[in-house]
Amino acid sequence: MNDDDFHGDNWKKYDFVKVDEKDPTKLRPSQDDIINELQLLTLGDWFPLDFRINQDQWRQDKELLQSLDYWRPFQPKKGVMNDRESVLVYGLEGDTPTATTGLSHFESKYGYKPKESDFNVPTEARDKVKSLRTFFDWFEPFGRTFLITLNQGGFYARHRDHWWLTRDTIRLIGFLGNSNPSNLQWEVDGHIMSYMPGHIYYVNTAKIHRLSSWVHGCDMVVCNIPKTWTNILKLFNVLKNTH
Repeated sequence: MNDDDFHGDNWKKYDFVKVDEKDPTKLRPSQDDIINELQLLTLGDWFPLDFRINQDQWRQDKELLQSLDYWRPFQPKKGVMNDRESVLVYGLEGDTPTATTGLSHFESKYGYKPKESDFNVPTEARDKVKSLRTFFDWFEPFGRTFLITLNQGGFYARHRDHWWLTRDTIRLIGFLGNSNPSNLQWEVDGHIMSYMPGHIYYVNTAKIHRLSSWVHGCDMVVCNIPKTWTNILKLFNVLKNTH
């Protein structure tokens, strides 16, 4: 495995043999894990959902979030220029929209890393984003979910979010603002992805992926939903162009 494949800077502290010896349930998949992951394989790595986001309403929502001073630098690293800002929508109990959003940043700050599904409490930002209310209502409760804007030069380096079938959530991404394939390039498993602005996609972020923004204001909503059979059925109910 390549160092660049790991999400975060502290991967070398993990000895997976010792982790398994200490707690076999942490890495070994359950029957439910295997069933859910097999069903998700039928979607491939990238699939659109039948939600259309009103971009005019999103622009109003973004202006409101700016007026409330909710945007904060996303997972800043010393010595690395990366123009990204985020707003936390679903977090831990007591979190505000300006709370720490990135998991690696959270671990560095607090010394431990919660599960994605632990971030299941809506912040004040949830009801202020009118353009996403129907989507939020469909899948709630969510795991860690946030809005992010990448300006020109903003990027996510090559990484994967999950190595194990025991992952507790699956990832949905919505493309807002100036996000389109010309302005915001997504690569998954070595392939440049095509997508429709104003739509939400299932994305297999267990595969290696990266993204780069060529202009200001490439916005996304990044969502985790618990990996349950019920949520997979709800996901399949809203796949685009399948009925």
